Amino acid sequence: MSDFKEFPCPNCSSELNYDAEKNDLKCLHCHTVFSIEKSDELIAEITIDSFNSAISSHMLPINDVNYKCSKCGQETKLKEDIAFFECRNCGNNVINASAYKSRTIVPSSIIPFAVSKDKAMEHFIAWIGKGFWNDSSLKELSIADNLVGHYIPFWTFDANTENQWSGQSGTYYYVTESYRDSQGKSQTRSVRRTRWQYKEGQFSQFFNDILICGNQEITQDYINKIYPFHLDELKPLNEKYLLGWNAKAFDKDMNDSYTLSKNFITSKVEEMAATYLAADTYSGLEVSTEFCDETYKHIILPVWFCEYLFKDKKYFFIINGQTGAIHGEKPLSTTKIVTAIVLAVIFVIVLFMAFS
Repeated sequence: MSDFKEFPCPNCSSELNYDAEKNDLKCLHCHTVFSIEKSDELIAEITIDSFNSAISSHMLPINDVNYKCSKCGQETKLKEDIAFFECRNCGNNVINASAYKSRTIVPSSIIPFAVSKDKAMEHFIAWIGKGFWNDSSLKELSIADNLVGHYIPFWTFDANTENQWSGQSGTYYYVTESYRDSQGKSQTRSVRRTRWQYKEGQFSQFFNDILICGNQEITQDYINKIYPFHLDELKPLNEKYLLGWNAKAFDKDMNDSYTLSKNFITSKVEEMAATYLAADTYSGLEVSTEFCDETYKHIILPVWFCEYLFKDKKYFFIINGQTGAIHGEKPLSTTKIVTAIVLAVIFVIVLFMAFS
């Protein structure tokens, strides 16, 4: 059973949105600002046991739900995991308070948007202008309507690790070698050799807040490009932060998310082990890692998305809604590339004629 909530303006009954610049609610009609109540609730780490139990349980299918608008009476059909939506007829803002409960684990905390749409556009214009080969005419294209703010579900994972490593440690040394050059004369040269020695050891390492995206439409490699998020600014989840922003529950397989975090930790452990093993170089590194004291949090983070069409080709970029960090694809200027190739050919021809 869905739990729909509306937050009309106390002054004029219009819609309230969370305003990224004010860090509070703002009425879309009378522009009055209303503070969001603060919470002193601690954001706790949860032992990994409950996460593993949730993995083993079957994820229920997402059903359709219907909402009848209290203002205009229009019915809107939506998926039950959508946390915020607008009435398709009158634009009335609605929170589906049951959306996150459609999953076995409910998010505990959120970082509200700090980058407004205007600021996001400023970041985009500055970013697209960097790089000689980029098509600068994109600045003249209006993409504001395609830029949409989303609250994205994430997981954080913590773990203590106990690690054992072994392998061959290589130390460079040099010997003098005699040889004959192309004229048959005797010459000497210094040649590098490697002296190998077996080594082994162990170390402990704690990993804190390994951040994994819970949205299956965004690859982890892509989202990594707009890290970091400053997780010390997490706030206990208040549904009012969602007003005016797209938000939905996680849909990426939990086991896949957990595996990504462990793969990340394993790769970092191997990098550390390599530094312990290597003198100048190393070979045959073997690492054994034991995980303990594992915990997690389920959180919500702000991300701007934009997909746009430019000269009949689709491009996509994302912006960190907390810091403004941006990553995506940039259109290249065909004119600049062709001009550069032509100039390079002319230069080669001139150079050839000068020495011929």
